[in-house]
Amino acid sequence: MTAALSGLGRPDIYGYTTADLHALHDNRRRWELIDGSLIVSPATTIDHNTVARWIANILWDSNPSNEFVIGTDQSATIDDHNEPRPDVIVAPADYLQQSPFPIEGAQLVVEVVSPTSVLRDTETKRALYARAGVPAYGIIVPDADKPTISLAELVLDEQAGQYAFATHYTTEVFETRTPWPIRVDLPQLIARRARMMRIDPQ
Repeated sequence: MTAALSGLGRPDIYGYTTADLHALHDNRRRWELIDGSLIVSPATTIDHNTVARWIANILWDSNPSNEFVIGTDQSATIDDHNEPRPDVIVAPADYLQQSPFPIEGAQLVVEVVSPTSVLRDTETKRALYARAGVPAYGIIVPDADKPTISLAELVLDEQAGQYAFATHYTTEVFETRTPWPIRVDLPQLIARRARMMRIDPQ
């Protein structure tokens, strides 16, 4: 990481910028820019990526129009000092060939929590995506030791400028109409993950 940062100048009073982020000559790591801080996350596991892909596939399969596309691990620019990489994002189809793309117009962001990202996903990014005006935020929590997958749905209160829980960490069948009618059979996903982990779901 030191070598990757060696070519950067001093950050401004608000921290590093998206221009600094894009100047990094290190494409092997997962870089994000959060409130002016450059953050590199450890490589994600097959387990993490599989859960994110399941959610992305459900969103794709239920997508009723050509106006939006579903991206995974895509950089989305919020402002000069913030460019996160959501695990899953529902973005305007105009950005199909663009990376990074502006988060403006995104309808939903989903983060799959890893052991190293708990605070960042549940607090820091929750506030960040709310400030960016993303209407809905999903938090997926795969248990590290059991096949359990919990899902929380947060919906933006535009007047307050913050998210409120619409669904608080359920492991049951989840249904919502945001950004369109979606049904996530969490018990089925948990059973699939149990088989993947070689664990008896009972």
